Amino acid sequence: MSNSTSTPILASFATLKSLNDSKKYINSYQILAEFIKYIIDGQKLYVFTAIEMKNRLKSVFGFDIPEAVVKTASKSLPFVTRENGTYIVDIRNFVSDHAFERAKAIAEEANTGAISLLKEYISKREPEKEIDEDLLTQDLIAFLVDDQKKSSGQYTDLISEFVLKNENNNNVQRTLETIREGSILYIGLNYNINETGSLTKKLTLFLGTEVLFSLAGFNGEVYKQLAEDLFAQIKSANLNGTKIFLRYFSDVRKEMDSFFNGAKMIIEKNAVSFDTVAMKAILNSCEAPSDVDVKKADFYYKLQYHYGIIEDEKDDYYSKENDVYNLESMEYTDKQVCESWKYISHINKLRKGAVFTNNFDAEYLIVTNTKCTLNISREQTELAKKENGLDYANDYAVSVDRMTNILWYKLGNGFGTKNYPCNVNIVLKARTVLSATISHNIATVYNDAKEKNKNGEITSDQLAARIITLRRKPVLPEDLEGDSIDEIMDFSPEFLSRYEEEVSANKIALEEKDKEIQKRDQTIEHKDQVIQRQQEEKTNLESELALYRAEKDKRDRRKKRAKQILRFVWSILWKIAIIAAITYIAIFFEKKLNSSIPLYVCAAVDLFGLVLTAQVAIKKDIHKYLSKEDSAK
Repeated sequence: MSNSTSTPILASFATLKSLNDSKKYINSYQILAEFIKYIIDGQKLYVFTAIEMKNRLKSVFGFDIPEAVVKTASKSLPFVTRENGTYIVDIRNFVSDHAFERAKAIAEEANTGAISLLKEYISKREPEKEIDEDLLTQDLIAFLVDDQKKSSGQYTDLISEFVLKNENNNNVQRTLETIREGSILYIGLNYNINETGSLTKKLTLFLGTEVLFSLAGFNGEVYKQLAEDLFAQIKSANLNGTKIFLRYFSDVRKEMDSFFNGAKMIIEKNAVSFDTVAMKAILNSCEAPSDVDVKKADFYYKLQYHYGIIEDEKDDYYSKENDVYNLESMEYTDKQVCESWKYISHINKLRKGAVFTNNFDAEYLIVTNTKCTLNISREQTELAKKENGLDYANDYAVSVDRMTNILWYKLGNGFGTKNYPCNVNIVLKARTVLSATISHNIATVYNDAKEKNKNGEITSDQLAARIITLRRKPVLPEDLEGDSIDEIMDFSPEFLSRYEEEVSANKIALEEKDKEIQKRDQTIEHKDQVIQRQQEEKTNLESELALYRAEKDKRDRRKKRAKQILRFVWSILWKIAIIAAITYIAIFFEKKLNSSIPLYVCAAVDLFGLVLTAQVAIKKDIHKYLSKEDSAK
């Protein structure tokens, strides 16, 4: 975009948004007619052609509008008539509209204030550098407007920092978001979307790896929100019958599979890898390779059955009949460039080389946030416009935000609505821009540090320090805050050196601490050995004591049993003695009385008593003296 058109387009988008908010217009042509009316009045035009008005719109407002759109808008003015391709102004029917002028003046004042604050912020951040105001304005436009060829520039990161720092400044946020909302409304004019409400033709969108991972939440909540916003527009477009089909190329499938396989290898080798956000998300909660397989299966299941996204069925892109539409070349050696050209070429083959003036008529389109693919798409689009003499030619690839916005507009949401796509949030935009920059810088510094360590320029300790420093950097958009963004964006050698010193100091402290711990461990180990020896001695003494007690118990039981046997024998003997005494008395009386009766009576009594006494006494004595229980006591 030239410098002459850089400044006015910001106010033009804001004015466009202001006119739309008035709810006086039912389509984009009526709003564009107000801009044409302003030019007619300000430049005192009485006659003009469509191409002349197209050029004046670009010089005054920065609008690059297709000639066909200019013709339609010019015809809608009641004081303009067309004769032989020329538009004639009837000044008698012309009525000035001061509302447009007021809206334009307010927009210009607000933009001037916001740009002034932006310059002030950049001057404080980089006081040693002089601001290139034209370049700054171009970068601001590229930041705010999605369809700019320049996706990033010298001031892009500083603009994003400024937006994040002023997250709570309502004036700045409102001014910049008004411009961004106006740029979305501008889509209807720039893309020549002449009919809104629904899609009439089928459209197949091929989604990139990062888009699919974002839908799964692998790239963080912000990118998931943006991807879900696109899917919501697609779902709305398919309410009355499927018009938009979602696919991914087989090479995208291979790329995604390699991510999951890489995650399994990291787990199998128990490696510490400097991973991307998506890899960390895949590894999260996975303890075994089988856990990764489960997560992979869940991912593809969700793509197919929740979002309706499947792998491309076509497998003949390299057939002879498609050679004529091939855009790939052997001159490219960079892997990413080759992949991007492959996808662009596939789209051209699917279209059979046809060029369309509207993306919704183009039948096939890539949706990706990969800069390389988007840049190649722009190159091919510009070439198609030049070769076919067109004001507008279809894209081959568009970003997630761009696809969301043109769908949003196509579905009739552009006039009077307050529900803009979530990507219109300027702070969200700033966070995604800074997140991408941080990820890029981390990868660059990491690879540079590894190379320097390999070449002996830095030590392993310095490499470790830099890795620790990089790991401390927040990468997800949702983790970025204005208060700390200055330090987060600092990748200077001084910043890295500061942490190297900190890590070095920590290492010395840790080594000293390790020595102290080692001494303590040795002392504790010595004490443990003493305690162990004492414990062993105690155990031996207890064993000897137990053995002594067992022997003593054994001897005591033997003595006790011997005593019991003697008592048993004695108990038998005195019973026998009693019987003998009774017998003796009986014999004595027999002799004295000279009668056998006492002897028989005594003999009977003795026999009965002897048997009974023997039975009871002996049994009792055996139990008393010879039982095992008693002998054990």
